[in-house]
Amino acid sequence: MEPAAPAGQAAAAASAAQLGTAPIEGALAALPAAKRELARLLLAARQSVPGRPGTRSGGGPVLATALQTRLWRREYAHTGMGTGSHAVRLKGPLDPARLRDALTGVLRRHEALRTRLVPGTGTVEGPQLVVDDEPCLRLTQTDLSGYEPQTRADRVARQITESAGTVLNLESGRTSWFRLLLLAPDEHVLILTSHLAVFDGWSSGVFLTDLAAGYRDGGDSLAPPELQFPDYADWQRRWLAGPDGVAELTRRRAVFAADPPAPRAPGGFERGHLPVRLARGPVDAGLALGAAEGATPFMTLLTALAVVLARREGRTDAVIGTPAAGRFSGQLEGAVGQFTTVVPIRIDLAGEPSFRELLHRTRTAVADALSHQRLPVDALFGDGDPPPYNVLFALHNYPAVPFDLPGIEVSQLPGPPARHLELYSPDPAATLACVGLVERDGEIGGTAEYNRRAATPEDVRGLLTGIEEVLDRAVAAPASPTITQH
Repeated sequence: MEPAAPAGQAAAAASAAQLGTAPIEGALAALPAAKRELARLLLAARQSVPGRPGTRSGGGPVLATALQTRLWRREYAHTGMGTGSHAVRLKGPLDPARLRDALTGVLRRHEALRTRLVPGTGTVEGPQLVVDDEPCLRLTQTDLSGYEPQTRADRVARQITESAGTVLNLESGRTSWFRLLLLAPDEHVLILTSHLAVFDGWSSGVFLTDLAAGYRDGGDSLAPPELQFPDYADWQRRWLAGPDGVAELTRRRAVFAADPPAPRAPGGFERGHLPVRLARGPVDAGLALGAAEGATPFMTLLTALAVVLARREGRTDAVIGTPAAGRFSGQLEGAVGQFTTVVPIRIDLAGEPSFRELLHRTRTAVADALSHQRLPVDALFGDGDPPPYNVLFALHNYPAVPFDLPGIEVSQLPGPPARHLELYSPDPAATLACVGLVERDGEIGGTAEYNRRAATPEDVRGLLTGIEEVLDRAVAAPASPTITQH
């Protein structure tokens, strides 16, 4: 008999372990060290993939997620496109050495912040995630204390703007950069710059919580989270390729099969930003109406936006994309990484329902859509055609995180608008606008990012005034079908 080939040897061990003819670890231990990882991979491929992520087997490279792959490719064409930044003012006796130790501890705690995206080798298509063993803190310190107050303020603003345009390098692992500005002995500004491929909005709260803990207790006190982002990336690729992922993708694609893809703007994509705010009179009354029907503020505003879009397009339904945190498992909530996805929501306006009835339809549609957060939008609509929506809408509810440093007062500093369209849309040229709102201090407002080649500021404002008008009419006649008529 011919001796078993290396792959055959590994496959035999994997089969034996799976069939129970030998304990798994015993079968793997019998293999040469170079074959054990291959056997583990073969064994994992033969097992059903659970519906939720778990700790990955082995510590080698894993395939990047679908979203990371898109951001990685776009970074080659538009360097700096994936950079995001966040700035905080620190008033009090800050210890820079202690802060440096805490920053290093946070980098050590989260694999996503020690990850490089490198091209796949051999038959591997797309980038792979390679986690460095040791953190590499990139921190620059600048003394601005000698300048006059106005000059100092101008230089701080310039540093914040420059940080948002920093060109980071995914392959080298230069995915984060920090700046500490000294304004006075008891006043500093800390700017955190990171690449969207490894850091999402939710991660900001996780990062600041960990940084505060590391500053108080020392960087070495930070234990790794229960699951790391590469665990999730490894799971996502295997689950999407497995029977459960394929079946869910097939079912979800069928829901939108009859919807035409959103048209691309003839001129492509050019980013524009616009501050927006909703008038509280009609909105407050509309939200109260929604609450009486068991609808959240997001559901109520989404319902009104669906009416606006359906009227504008002459349709009896509307498909709207909404960014979702993508942390569908509690084990993912304490990890830094890019888990964001976009969930398409179809609102059915057929039959001229009243606004009250439409609220109930929206509740059902939102609950159903959010149950599919495991499906990345790049896999759902990733065949070269744009998604079936050109407007994205979000009412952000990131958990409020007090950045609690002993003896130091912390406040947020405004920075350049985020690059949401390129993050959220597989094809920004096919997107009209992304309206991101936050409810704070009795006001609902935020920023609308829009495609200058597809819309004007007046078009974007028209979406907001349309929401106000629909809510105003709905409050006056919540049972009337005329609210949703074209």
